[in-house]
Amino acid sequence: MSFYIGQRVVCVNVDFSREPTWRRTVRTFPKLNGVYTIRSICEAGDLIGFCFHEIVNPCGHFSRGYVEPAFDSRRFRPIRTTSIEIFEKLLRPVERPREKRRLEPV
Repeated sequence: MSFYIGQRVVCVNVDFSREPTWRRTVRTFPKLNGVYTIRSICEAGDLIGFCFHEIVNPCGHFSRGYVEPAFDSRRFRPIRTTSIEIFEKLLRPVERPREKRRLEPV
């Protein structure tokens, strides 16, 4: 699954890391079914983490240095935006061309 900065995602699993240093640093956690906008994407080994515009936590000492803790990307899914424009078109009345009537002589 590919993610990008500015993408909106939904939290589908709140079983975040139990690692004590990470837990002590995080002040605000994403909520289940909450919608968030990716502010940054970071990699640590084989893990990909997200920081969000809606949640800003203090920095801490991690393997990448003194950085903000990121949330595991596997706990999120992209939000698909659907336009209802196609459905609105289906509801519009169809205008049929009028047939011209010929006047018959009386």
